[in-house]
Amino acid sequence: MPSTRQEEFLSLPFKAKLEFLYGLPARQKRDLILSAPEAERLVQSFSPETLFYTVKEIGSADSGDLLSLAVPEQIQGLFDLDCWTRDRPNLDRMREWIEALTESGRTRMAEGLMGLDMEMMALLLRQYFRVQRLDDPLTAADVPSGRFVQFDEHYIIEFQHHDAILQPLVDFLEEVFERDYTYFTALMEEIYWSVEAELEEEAYQFRRARLNDRGFPDFFEAQDVFAYLNPHDFLKIRAGYPAPTRADLLRDDELVPHEMAPVAASIDLSLFNTALMAGFAAQGQRQLRSEMALVSNQVLVASAVDFGDLEAVRVAVEMTHHYLNLGLEHLAGGDLNNAIEHLRDTHLKLLFRLGVSLTIDLRKRAEQVTAALGLDPTHAREIAYLDSPYREALAGLLERRPRFFGGLDGDGSVAMRDFGAMRDLHLCHAALDRIEAMRELFHALLTIDIAAPAFRAGTAGREIRLGQILITAFARAALDRKPDHKLTPAPIEASRLGELYMAIMTPGGRPARLTEGFRRQVDTALAARMDAGARARSADFVASCLSVLEEDLAELDPRAIDPRFLRSLLIRRG
Repeated sequence: MPSTRQEEFLSLPFKAKLEFLYGLPARQKRDLILSAPEAERLVQSFSPETLFYTVKEIGSADSGDLLSLAVPEQIQGLFDLDCWTRDRPNLDRMREWIEALTESGRTRMAEGLMGLDMEMMALLLRQYFRVQRLDDPLTAADVPSGRFVQFDEHYIIEFQHHDAILQPLVDFLEEVFERDYTYFTALMEEIYWSVEAELEEEAYQFRRARLNDRGFPDFFEAQDVFAYLNPHDFLKIRAGYPAPTRADLLRDDELVPHEMAPVAASIDLSLFNTALMAGFAAQGQRQLRSEMALVSNQVLVASAVDFGDLEAVRVAVEMTHHYLNLGLEHLAGGDLNNAIEHLRDTHLKLLFRLGVSLTIDLRKRAEQVTAALGLDPTHAREIAYLDSPYREALAGLLERRPRFFGGLDGDGSVAMRDFGAMRDLHLCHAALDRIEAMRELFHALLTIDIAAPAFRAGTAGREIRLGQILITAFARAALDRKPDHKLTPAPIEASRLGELYMAIMTPGGRPARLTEGFRRQVDTALAARMDAGARARSADFVASCLSVLEEDLAELDPRAIDPRFLRSLLIRRG
């Protein structure tokens, strides 16, 4: 019995059916297509990319019913996308696709394979057959019985390899012999005469030209999608390009635009998607999605992503969306109406480059911060003495393609991810502000230059963090009851941890808290050594260090504190 969704789908006119299918999970899409009376027309309306990602998500072994409805141009597109490893044919994947095509029947399989470049078929068939010409005097006189097939008086085809697709390949040769003898003889001559390296090069050039026509440029040409442009000059740069024709509508007989690989639902509420849905009718949405697919294609090529690796493709498509959203948020200031107007006026490739450029500017600033700490940013990928999340955040920003450290979100995440919103940029700029302020803080408070080689040498290999040094200095002053004395981060004796607890933590119940008196001592020490501006720049870092100390001690019994479990203090054992 048809479901409500299926009934709704079947009641739609053809073009609306195509719209309905957009974005659905692959198996659901397949089931709806196969339930429709115009199933063949629906499949043949798909771009090769749409069909490819649908089949890859289902699995080629379970997609024979869809492949049986495809036209040879689509089959060729599937092989172009999946049957290459960089510039070399991937014959193993060719075998998988041919095995899937066998379910469509001998005739449709032969039509699909004849649509491939003959060079590709020759490369594969050479693995299975050795062609001998009967008019060649060097041809062996006796071919072992049962190991050859002969269709005419000109060629003997000797078997060399046996596996699951040998019989389908024999069926293919028989079909093309009966259907198109000119094609058959040309294929035999390619197998007989051609040099494998020449076949590969010719097939690669044909494939490269087709992919370029479909928005997959050459690897080196694709790199310009990541080219820097100055965000401050963006409007001037945009004015130098012809305005995009967002008002143009697709004709009823035009094909549905490219659909990209499935992406995470978490990006559905982005400003980019919201502006797309709120500011454009169905035709405009299709046009923008098609344009976004072309940008994604360029990103895939520039990133050297294997089109057959669906997870890697999904990551690249998500990255495309993230950079587009980042650029749009920057232009619109978070306002939806502004976002719609900018989306109407901006080519998506330019918008993508704007998003990329914002992160490049962030990386440049991270490099300056690293250099100010006395380190070479081209080699210093992690500064060991920085506390988390600053250590990881800076490492992510120094990558060739900057990444956002999830720990800055405060939600417990420790993963690196793409920048997806202006909030991510703001959090990273704030983190860099705090790192810059640390040098000023330590110099004014403890007369320590954290950029000096001597300081790095003293902390190297000892897992000492700046937060531990700072808190230990405050704790030592409170423990020795010399809050106005020169602060020193002398490690706390393990035998005095209980005494320290009683000096800085609230009594009578858990969780205990840092006393107001101790917090005032900290504020007094800072005020005595730093001006108001410097204190403000350091306030967040100091507060986070105090929070770690409070969390460390909150649930402990002062009579039995195990120093092994304290992460906020430098402790002298023994």
